[in-house]
Amino acid sequence: MSTVTKQDPPRRAPARRSQEERSDATRRRIVQSAMRLLHKKGFRATNLQDIARGAKVTLGALQHHFANRQVLMERLIDEVMAPLSDDGVVWPPPELPLEQRAREFVRLAWQTIYGVPSYVAAWSLFFGCKATPELFARIDANRARSDPVFFERFITSFPEIEANHANPKQFAGFVFASLRGMGVFDLFDIAQEEVEGQLDVLVQTIVQAGLPRV
Repeated sequence: MSTVTKQDPPRRAPARRSQEERSDATRRRIVQSAMRLLHKKGFRATNLQDIARGAKVTLGALQHHFANRQVLMERLIDEVMAPLSDDGVVWPPPELPLEQRAREFVRLAWQTIYGVPSYVAAWSLFFGCKATPELFARIDANRARSDPVFFERFITSFPEIEANHANPKQFAGFVFASLRGMGVFDLFDIAQEEVEGQLDVLVQTIVQAGLPRV
């Protein structure tokens, strides 16, 4: 009787990335390198040579993707503003009780936007671009689009505040201003328990704003 040997199926060669995929990956490394340097060194000290070195590409390769520093900074502005324009990233389930909803909102906002290193890098970029009218106008236009979206979504997520607070939109602005301030203050060596305590105070402030006034 002959024995039939079962052969393993031929291995597929790993799919080769397309030129566009390789270009996207290179641009991503350049952007990430620029963000790290902004966080570490600030806007003025961040130059194209250091960015290229951090991304492990030549200066010529960097300039192939971003013709000059302003073009790269425009891309960074879009990158750092994107989370602030996403109206779905920080909003808790609407069925949660008020305090749980407030706690979940503050946690998500801090962990995904305001308490991450890229947020400090964003402010370095914002301050640095103040002297460049074209770049600052781009930032201001993004802010003008995103702020009303966030304020409105906050009020929608906390209908108790709209029902019980005299100025719900102004209160929403106060909440986000508090988170922004804490994010910028994270430049310094702040104890984790102090940060958590301030976030808890913000949670309780939101809860109090949603309670009926006596």
